[in-house]
Amino acid sequence: MNPTTLCQRALTMCISCFFLAACGPKMSDFEPNTSYWFKEKPAEESAPLAQDMKVDIAIIGGGYSGLSSAWHLAKANPSLKIAIFEAKQVGSGASGRNGGMVLPGSEVMDLYEEGEASKRHYDLTVASMRKLQALVASTGVEADLKLDGYVEAILDEEDIAEYRDYVKTANRLGIPLQYWNADTTEEKLGTDRYVGAVYDPNGGQVHAMKLVNALRKAVEQAGVTIYEQSPVLGIKEGKQIELNVADKYKVTADSIVLATNGYTSKLGYFSGRVFPVHAQSAVTEPLTRDQLNAIQWQSKVPYYDTRNILFHLVLTPDNRIVIGGGNAEYVFNDGLNYKGDLNRVSEMMMTELVTLYPALKGIKFEQVWDGVLGMTGDSTEAVGVMGDHKNIYYALGYNGHGINLSFLFGDIVASLYQGKDHPWFNHAEQTLPMWLPPEPFKSIGVKSTLMFYHWQDRGYLEP
Repeated sequence: MNPTTLCQRALTMCISCFFLAACGPKMSDFEPNTSYWFKEKPAEESAPLAQDMKVDIAIIGGGYSGLSSAWHLAKANPSLKIAIFEAKQVGSGASGRNGGMVLPGSEVMDLYEEGEASKRHYDLTVASMRKLQALVASTGVEADLKLDGYVEAILDEEDIAEYRDYVKTANRLGIPLQYWNADTTEEKLGTDRYVGAVYDPNGGQVHAMKLVNALRKAVEQAGVTIYEQSPVLGIKEGKQIELNVADKYKVTADSIVLATNGYTSKLGYFSGRVFPVHAQSAVTEPLTRDQLNAIQWQSKVPYYDTRNILFHLVLTPDNRIVIGGGNAEYVFNDGLNYKGDLNRVSEMMMTELVTLYPALKGIKFEQVWDGVLGMTGDSTEAVGVMGDHKNIYYALGYNGHGINLSFLFGDIVASLYQGKDHPWFNHAEQTLPMWLPPEPFKSIGVKSTLMFYHWQDRGYLEP
């Protein structure tokens, strides 16, 4: 085959992939949520859309971003007619499948380059967590939300000096991080796997689906209507935006909110900027009293490690360990259906868990599941407004910080809708994440990067 033919084929593939993304999602793109958390979904679903309708604001996606945007918009503008359109059930996506860690800051926070600006950025995310905590409490829904800190556990002695310096820099700025040596880390986490750690008293953990339930209750109390089993399959822009819902009904809206994160490119938006990465988590059967005493996880604070593709662990109130990470996969053309081997990933996670806590040898995973993260090429989150009529709002691309940032970004969306400034933009400009090339080049680049990360992390997978 000559070079010209090869180029023609590559161009044809790129064009085909473009049109595939622009045609809208299919119902097969929305895999069922099989996570441990999703067992807490409401017994009754909200009714699906059953007629054409007109709204002031249509929110696409019923996860944290969509629920937060709806609540903030409704509280600021009680007279607006706002509706959420969810393809399956509220919380079916990443919001009901994550690892349960609530983190301050974001991936773009750089203490060394930005100093006081990063401190203000950090404080803003901490204030958002406390606001979320107060909102959850007001609903009366017990979400197992605990904000008593989290830990980043250090695996390599060569990194100790860097982390000590980072903590000192943070402390000079007023960020209350603590450095733990190996002995303190072992005492707090119950494992000798780490050479040190950084403790942040701001942050914590939550039951992923119970949090969805709390936000849902707040949204409905604010007068927002939720339509489940109502996928948006196409968008026609204009001063009045038209949505194709379930290939049956037309929704006309003055404005829309894209709260679809890793699913967004299937609607024809942010293709090449926000892409889905598949990551897995597992939950153990409940630990016995003897097992709890043996592992000596005295602090009970959640933690993650310093790998490129890190592991993260949470000890739930009912004494299960949720472990996730150690693996990340990309499926060609922003594929949303998982093509990997959950059994292989399960074995890998169990190996890590028993390495951390040898007393748990023989324990079983009760459930293992896959979820989709919305990632960006430069780890930049995306929140803002776009379109010729400035009526398309978006909040997505959290790169693993979604629980806290999605709630904060809902507040930002509401501010933008009202034409108000938001302190987030004192730190981060309203710019789009780095552009990635179309397929097949995006797949080659993303998969090569993930393979390189796996290669770098390979030594840490050995017991």
